[in-house]
Amino acid sequence: MAKTILQSCGKAGHECNPTHARGYAVASNTITSLWKRTDGATAVEYGLLAGLVAIGLAGGLGALADLVSLLFEVIGDEAADVSSAMNEE
Repeated sequence: MAKTILQSCGKAGHECNPTHARGYAVASNTITSLWKRTDGATAVEYGLLAGLVAIGLAGGLGALADLVSLLFEVIGDEAADVSSAMNEE
């Protein structure tokens, strides 16, 4: 059975396994380096911009669809009036 070597972690009356302390240091350094990296920030900014454009297009096309529908209703009504006028003659 392997003997575990314990050392002080700096806390009074507390000892920890050096492997755990080393793992914590590696994880801490990794998180710190990821936090400082900025090369992915541009992709996030472009993603947010694309999302805003999509929302704007969806709202604009919804309003445009209502106008186009109204236009076809008016054209249909006028065509019906012309057709009924031609049938009366």
